[in-house]
Amino acid sequence: MSLVETPEQSSSSATYPRSTVATTWRWLWPDVLIRVVPLTGIPLLWLVLWHRSPAELGLTLPPAPGTQLALGLGLGSLMALLAMLYRALIVGRGFRRPSPGDHLLQAFYYLFINAPAEELFFRGFLLHLIWQWTGWPAWGWLVSTLVYTLYHRLGGWNWRSIAGVGLAGMVFSTLYLLQPAPPSLLSVILVHGLTTCGFLSWGDEFLYIVVSSSQHPQADRPPSNTSKNQRRARRRGPRR
Repeated sequence: MSLVETPEQSSSSATYPRSTVATTWRWLWPDVLIRVVPLTGIPLLWLVLWHRSPAELGLTLPPAPGTQLALGLGLGSLMALLAMLYRALIVGRGFRRPSPGDHLLQAFYYLFINAPAEELFFRGFLLHLIWQWTGWPAWGWLVSTLVYTLYHRLGGWNWRSIAGVGLAGMVFSTLYLLQPAPPSLLSVILVHGLTTCGFLSWGDEFLYIVVSSSQHPQADRPPSNTSKNQRRARRRGPRR
């Protein structure tokens, strides 16, 4: 899926394009069937067929859940801010401003459905599998990050967006590997979900604020003394 609109479409009109619960729902439910179900089903099927422990895929509580929650919320908030800035400064000014209800729907989806599914597959399953096959965690880090980055191209994302996804994927994979064994997906899911909110949902709102304020910089500003003097000079006519 792609929620990014071209700058010409979004900035040429006085009325900015909106994203509502209805428009989000139109792409959300097919996205669940096409992406979320396979990304979740493949690792779970592997667990059942090979009789593996869920802890091998990061489906376990960490030894210090409170610390992991604090880490996820703190680092996730920072990543969300960086994602908003990357969206505005690097990707471009195309956006759809979400309605308040749409903000809630998108945040719920990114935090509780999309992020858990992607982290289960790319970090819990793929990274673990490559690490197990090669005996070297760096290979798992590299392959899972690369596949995670390039698979976003299937959704029609432009290359500047995909570069941002790659940077975020490096953080997610590194955070997962730095945990004590067996690593948990808890903090990684929080960081991932908040980063996605910052890039898509909150990023659209941030772009609306930036674009709308830049297009009306003089709206509430009184005329300067220079402009007043120029008008007086035009009324008096040229000096003789």
